Amino acid sequence: MQKDLISFWLYLYLSCIYFLPLVKLMRSSKQDSQFLLRKLLFPLEYLIQVKLEKTTNYSRSAIRLGHILVWLFSIFGLMLATVPMYIFDEPYENHTSILLFILNYSP
Repeated sequence: MQKDLISFWLYLYLSCIYFLPLVKLMRSSKQDSQFLLRKLLFPLEYLIQVKLEKTTNYSRSAIRLGHILVWLFSIFGLMLATVPMYIFDEPYENHTSILLFILNYSP
């Protein structure tokens, strides 16, 4: 029961950081094939970059700084995902694959 609950939490977290942005990109009215592979693999990071480009008026240094901050937020996102595992004293080894997937796709 406890393992199933934690697995549900991890899959819910993953769907919020990967599948919801992917659906937003697919339903977008602006259909372009530029950076299509990047959109499909890292949809949340792509959305963050597009918003950052518009906000900073395409400033290269601000966009690079944004990329660095997104990497830091991915580490903190993984820490947030592992909080229930720490609370319920669940071994991390039981969920290694989903945790690595979250690490790659969290913003």
